Amino acid sequence: MFAVVLIIGTLVFRAYDLNRTDPDTTADPAVEIQGEARSTQVSATLTECNRNESNNRTRAKGYITNTGNVDLHYVTVKVLWLNNSGLVVEADETYALNDKILTPGQSKTFTADTTRMTAVECNVETIDWW
Repeated sequence: MFAVVLIIGTLVFRAYDLNRTDPDTTADPAVEIQGEARSTQVSATLTECNRNESNNRTRAKGYITNTGNVDLHYVTVKVLWLNNSGLVVEADETYALNDKILTPGQSKTFTADTTRMTAVECNVETIDWW
């Protein structure tokens, strides 16, 4: 009999604990966002990657686009420099947007260079934005 009461008591306690709301995780109605949720999104696209033998540089050109719904002020991209086999020989981070405003839907161009002799191909990825 005692075992039955103990099992029922445990089940009731667990059910109560699962349905209880933690005051630290409840939403404050005064802080609720009205309308669409804020979305900070950005994409990066390469348009060119050329090796110039006269100055021993490989240049990457591309653009970033604000695909979110809030203004961005800083965007960092990483340009990956690849050799003929497709292996990364260098990676550089650069600001594609630095203390300027990029509104939703707007794009901005960027360029990056390397003097690494084996860099003949490029790729780009976004690192950070705010």
